[in-house]
Parts: sequence; structure tokens; C-alpha cells
Amino acid sequence: MEIDTKEKALDIAIRDSETSNASEYGYFIPESNRTYDNYMSNRTWESFLEKMPKLYRRQFEDGDGGELKEKRGRYGLYPPKMASYGSSSRLIFNISKDIPGFCFEKQLPTRIGHVANLDGYLQKGDTDIFVEAKCREIYSIHEKKIISKVYREVYKSINEKEKNFSVDESEYDTTQSYITFKYKGTVIKHFDIKQLICHFLGIAADYLENHKRKKIKFIYLIYNPNEIPTIKEKYKEGIRLDYKTTIQEMALFKDMGWLFNAVWEFQKTKIDKEAEAPAFEFILTDQDGYKELFK
Repeated sequence: MEIDTKEKALDIAIRDSETSNASEYGYFIPESNRTYDNYMSNRTWESFLEKMPKLYRRQFEDGDGGELKEKRGRYGLYPPKMASYGSSSRLIFNISKDIPGFCFEKQLPTRIGHVANLDGYLQKGDTDIFVEAKCREIYSIHEKKIISKVYREVYKSINEKEKNFSVDESEYDTTQSYITFKYKGTVIKHFDIKQLICHFLGIAADYLENHKRKKIKFIYLIYNPNEIPTIKEKYKEGIRLDYKTTIQEMALFKDMGWLFNAVWEFQKTKIDKEAEAPAFEFILTDQDGYKELFK
């Protein structure tokens, strides 16, 4: 398989850091007579699924991501997303499966657009812990995203509360626009701010509609590639730079508390419920610091 993107280079590097057994990788699709070496082999994938607890498997099957099934795309049939060594669902499953009470693929309606799909959730005492996981996704450019126009209202509301936050919009079709997010004039290219706003919309709506008074801890897990020595040399610096840039883009927003509060105020008006925003904590972490946050 040709390694022609940073995403594939990362997949292969993670694969090689975990196994040297060639029989464990290479997902084969008979329809196209193609083998995907950045994915588990068919047999390894089947074994992975068999070992997955039934509760967790059902949670992934019920989610919107289609993580466990082969999927038809523009160029034919593709392996299941989770079978990729660089899959964020695989990442969060492997490091969260032993946390008692952990739930995967938590779905919360946003009430203005699509359902928010949180990668992970845990209720612990008086705190709701939500998790978003990223692995290979940050190496795609999120500038000029195609976004439904129903979100215009929330972006405008956020901008009214924080002038440093802005969007550039251009027409795509009658229902969608190209959107570029900026903060303090800096274009946000790798950090998926649109998705985070959707998550905050879902959490705020759930709290307002169900009269919740719990604290919120939002964990943003990004796979750190810097400790992997086997990244293909052609892509090594690009991967490390994109990872660093993503962290820097997120740092522009500081603690994210202001953004959650701005979304909360928007949802209060939209849902017509009056309530104070819950205590909110945002934590950025990597695979090494993640599990400590649940102790």
C-alpha cells in the first residue's frame, strides 16, 4: 500500500509500534481485490469484535459513526472505521474499556441541527464527564467546512458575546455554506471547533431540558504522535507540526469555559428555559495523561 498522506503514515506508525506480525494487519476487500495495510486484518478485526463486551459493541452499533461495519464510499467498499490503527474510536475504546461505568457513543440532540455524538461519557458522583477523542482527524484541514445554514444563528450569538470569535461564510448551496472559523484573526485549520460547538449545544440542551444540576468535565483527548519513532520520514515533521498547531489553535480559546457559557446562553433563549450554567471544566490531554483524569 502506498503511504501518500499524513493520516496513512500515522496509521502505519501506530501499527508498527504495536505489532511486527504481518498476519495481524491488512484488511482485504474482495469486491475491489484491495488490501488496506493501515487496518487490522480481517481475522484480527473479527477477534477484536469477539472480545469486545456486548454492551460496548451495542453502544458502537447504535451510534451514528458506523464504526463497526464496512462502508460504501465514493470509490467502493471500505473497511470498518474502527479497524484502522489510527481510528479515534479504537483509541478511546482501548484506553477507556476498563473504566467502570464508561459509555461509548453518547448521543445528545442539539435542537437546532444534527445530534451531537460524544465519543465517551461517564457519570461520576456529582459530575458528568464527556470525552471527545481525536487521532488521525487533526491531520485534515477543517478550514472552509461545508456546514448547514441552521448553525448561522448560534455562530452569530457567540460572536456577539466574544468579538474575537468570527466566521467567514460563502454560499455552497441553498441549505449549506462554506465556513471558515477564526479567533483573534487566526484561521482555525486543524481544531474542529464546529464539532465542539455542536457537542456544547447538545450538552446544554440536555441540562436545560432535564433540569440537571451536575458539574461538567469535558475531556478533549488528542493522540500524541511525538513518542512514536517509526513515522515515515517524509511525513514525520508534518505530523508533528500539525499536532503542535492543533494544540496552539486550541490554546487561543483558553479554557473553553467562555465558549460553553456562550452556547448555554444561546440554548436558554432557544429552549426558553432560565437556569444558571453548571460548573464547567475543560481538559486537554493525550493518551498518557488520560486515565489519571478518572481517578
